[in-house]
Amino acid sequence: MTEGVAAAVGDTSKLPIRKNRVRQPKLASSNSPKKENKEGPTPGRMAQPPPPRPSGYFEKKGEVHELRQLLRGASADRDQQKKRDAIKKVIAYMTLGIDVSPLFSEMVMASATTDLVQKKMVYLYLVNYAESNSDLAILAINTLQKDCRDDDPMIRGLALRSLCSLSLVNVIEYLQPAVQRALEDVNGYVRKTAVIGVVKLFYISPSVVMETDLLPMLKRLVSDSDAHVVSNTISALEEVLASEGGYHPTEEIITALLNRIMHFSEWGQCAILRLLTKYCVAGEAEMFDIMNILDGLLKQSSSAVVLSVTKIFVDLTSNRPDLQQDVLQRLKGPLLTLMAAASTELSYTVLVHIHALLTRGHRQIEVFAGDFKQFFCRYNEPSYIKQVKIDILTMLADFNSAEHVVTELSEYVTDVDAEIARRAIRAIGKIAVHVPSTSEMIVTSLTSLLELDIDYVCTEAAVVMKDLVRKYPEQFQQASGAVQKCLRIVTEPDGKSALLWILGEYGLLIEDAPYLLEPMIDSFMEESGAVQLEMLTAAVKLFFCRPPEVQRMLGCLMQKAIQECTHPDVRDRALLYYRLLQVSPEEARRVICAPKEVVEEFQEEMDVDLRDRVFDEFNSLSTVYKQPAAKFIQVSGSPFVAMKMQPPALPEGMEMPSTPTQPSRVKGPTSAPSEPMLPGFDSPAPAESADLLGGGLLDDVPAAPAQAGPSTSPSSGGDLLGMEDLLGGLGSEVPAPVAVPAAPPEFSLALDASMDGNSFQARWSQLPQLPVLNWPLRPGSASNTGAVEAALRPHGIFVIASGTVGQSMKFYFYARQAGQTEAPNGVWFLLEVIMALAASSCQVTLKVDNAGPTAVDQFQTVLRTSLAPFLA
Repeated sequence: MTEGVAAAVGDTSKLPIRKNRVRQPKLASSNSPKKENKEGPTPGRMAQPPPPRPSGYFEKKGEVHELRQLLRGASADRDQQKKRDAIKKVIAYMTLGIDVSPLFSEMVMASATTDLVQKKMVYLYLVNYAESNSDLAILAINTLQKDCRDDDPMIRGLALRSLCSLSLVNVIEYLQPAVQRALEDVNGYVRKTAVIGVVKLFYISPSVVMETDLLPMLKRLVSDSDAHVVSNTISALEEVLASEGGYHPTEEIITALLNRIMHFSEWGQCAILRLLTKYCVAGEAEMFDIMNILDGLLKQSSSAVVLSVTKIFVDLTSNRPDLQQDVLQRLKGPLLTLMAAASTELSYTVLVHIHALLTRGHRQIEVFAGDFKQFFCRYNEPSYIKQVKIDILTMLADFNSAEHVVTELSEYVTDVDAEIARRAIRAIGKIAVHVPSTSEMIVTSLTSLLELDIDYVCTEAAVVMKDLVRKYPEQFQQASGAVQKCLRIVTEPDGKSALLWILGEYGLLIEDAPYLLEPMIDSFMEESGAVQLEMLTAAVKLFFCRPPEVQRMLGCLMQKAIQECTHPDVRDRALLYYRLLQVSPEEARRVICAPKEVVEEFQEEMDVDLRDRVFDEFNSLSTVYKQPAAKFIQVSGSPFVAMKMQPPALPEGMEMPSTPTQPSRVKGPTSAPSEPMLPGFDSPAPAESADLLGGGLLDDVPAAPAQAGPSTSPSSGGDLLGMEDLLGGLGSEVPAPVAVPAAPPEFSLALDASMDGNSFQARWSQLPQLPVLNWPLRPGSASNTGAVEAALRPHGIFVIASGTVGQSMKFYFYARQAGQTEAPNGVWFLLEVIMALAASSCQVTLKVDNAGPTAVDQFQTVLRTSLAPFLA
C-alpha cells in the first residue's frame, strides 16, 4: 500500500520546486482555499506543523527596510538630492506615526552634511525620538556638540536649539557648556538661540541656571547690540525670575531700551513696554520724556503695541484726570483707526478696551462722545462686535446725541439675531435712565415696538418699561396702554414678572387690572417660581386697592399657593401674607403696600471693585473676559500680579481729586442730607432713633383710594378671602416669639470689603496712628509682593498698593470688620506693612476707624496669623 501511494505521488527527490510550492500559499491571501483541505490528509502520514518563520522576515521587507536601503544607497552614491529625498521620506513616515526609530544610527550618520535643509530634517528626527528613548539621545550628543562648533552660524544655532530640546536630565553636563559658550558667540542668531536655551535648561534643572554664571551673563545681554537678542533676553528673564516678581530694570537700562525701541520688532516693543510697567518714574519731567518717546509708537498698525502704550499713558496720568483727558484725546485717533481697519477679532479686542476706558468716568466718555457714529453697527458684522458697540453707544449717549443713538438702536430691534434685538432694547432703556430729557421719546419708541408682535421684543420692552416707571412715574399714563397688549404676547418669565409688578403697583390706574390678572391666576400652577412670587404680591396689592373685584380670586390664589404648590419660597410667602391678613389687614397693607422711592440709578452689571480689578489688568485677557485673571488662570507658583505703572508724585500744592471718577451705583434723592457727612463716605450717618427701613417710611402710608359705588374695605378679623382656615386654627392665634439671648459675636473680617485709592488716602491722612508693631521676619520667606498679598487675602485683608523699594517690600492694606452694625459706616482697619528683607524685620503701622481696643487686639491677632508663614 505504501509503494502504491509512492508510485501515485512520484519520487519527491526529483521535484526541486517542492519547497517553493509549499511556501507560496503562506504568502497568498487567507481567503484562498487550500488544496490539502479539499483532498484531506494523506493516509498513513502524520500532519506536520508549518516550518518556523525566519526571525528577520519582516525586517527584510517593509517600509523601514526600504528607507534604510535608500539612506545607505544615497550615502554610497554621494547624491545629495537623493539623500535629501530619502530623509524627507523618513520625516513624512514619522509624521504619519510610523515608528522609524530603528533608523536612528543611519540618521545620525546622515547629519554629517553641509546641506542646511538636511540638517534641519535630521535634527527634527533626533529631537523627536530622543524624548521617547533617552538611550538613543546619547548617540546624537556627539554629533550635536560637533555641530555647535561649526563655522556656519546657522548650523551652530540649529544644533544648539536641537541640543536644548532634548529635555533630558542626563544631558545637562553637555548642555550647560554649550549654552554658556553660545551666549558669547559673535553671531546674533546664535546668541538669540542660546537665550532661549537658558530657559529650557532652567525648566530641566533650575539650580544649574541660578547657581552658575548663566544668570549674570543673561542679565548682561539686556544691553546687547542685537535687538532680537534683547527682546528674547527680557522674556527669558521674566520666566527665570518669576518667583522674584520678574526682572526689575534700572534707570540706565530703561533709558537705553527706550532710545532704541524703534529698532525692535512689534513683539520686542511689547516686551519692552511690559518691562516698563515695573519702572518707577522719578518725576513729572521724566514722565513727559517717556510719553514723548512712546508717542511715535502710536503710528504703528499693531494693536498690541498701541494698547500697551495706552496702558502706560493711562497709568502715568491716573492721579491727574485733567492730563489724562488730554492723553486720551491723543489716543483716540489710533484706537478708532485700529477698530475700523483691523480684522474682526482684533477689532473686538480694541472695542472691549475702549469700553473699559469709558467705564472710568465722565471725563473719558466726553473724549469719545463726539465720535459716537463711529460705533454704529454694520449689517455684516459678527454679533460679538455688535454687542460691544451697543454697550459703547449706551454710554456715549448724552443730551445732544441721545435722539440719534435711540433711532439707530431702534433699527437693531429687527436684527435676525434675537440677542442683539434684546440688547438694543435694554440699551434704549438705559439711555432713558441716564438722559432724563429722552424719557418721553423713549417710552413712545418702546410702545411702538410692541406692534411687531414678537415675543422676545415684547418681553424686553415690558422689562424696560417697568424700570422706566420706577424712575419716571409720571410716564406711566403713556405706557399703561401697552400692558394689556403685552400680556397677550409675552410668554417668558421675565416679561410676565415685569407686567405683574406694573399691575400690582398701578392697579388703581389700569381699569381692567383685576380681569387681566384673573386668567393668569387660573394658570398659576403652570408658571415658574419667579412669576408665582410676583403674582402673589400683585394680587395682594390689588386686593387693597379694589377689594370687591379681587377678593374671590385672591382666595383661590392663596389656596393654590398653600395647598397645591410645591415651591418652598412661594408657599412661605403665601403663608406670610395669609397670616398678616388674618391678624390685621391694616398692618398687612402697611407692610406690603409701603411707598417706593423713586430710583435714580440702577445697579451696574459689574460692581465697582471688580471693575477696578479688571481695569488694573488692562491690555490682557482680563479685559476681554471681564473677569480678573485669577478666575481663569491656574498658576502653580506665585499668583498672577497685574503690572501697573505707578504715576509720579504730584507737584507741591496740587492735591488728589477728592471725588471718585467712578459713577455711583445707586443714588438716593437729590435733596441735601440733614445729618453731617462722615469723612470718606457718601451717605449720612443715621440717627440712633431712625427707623431701620429708612426713618419713618411706614408712618405716612396713605389710605386706600375710595372706589365709586358700594365697596367694602378689608377689616380685621373674620375670613377675608372665603378660605375658611387653611392652617387648622393656627392662623387666628399667632404665638408671640420667644426671646432667645444672642451669643456674643465672634470677630471676623468681611471678605467682600472694597475701598478705592482716593478714600484710602483721605482716611489715612485723617486717622490717628497707633503704636508701631515690629515683628521678626523669617529670612528668605517673603520672595515677592504677590505671595504676601495672596496670604492675607483669604483672611479679609486686601491690598490697595504695593511695591519694592530697594531691599524692602512696602504694602498698604485695608480690612473691614464683618457683622458690625453699631458703627454707622462700619469698622475699618488701615495698615502699612514694610518688610525689610536685609534686616529680617516686619514693621506694621495701624490706623483704625470706629474700632475699640478689643477689636484692635483681635485684628492684630488675625494679622499675625495671616503673616505667620513669613514671621520667625
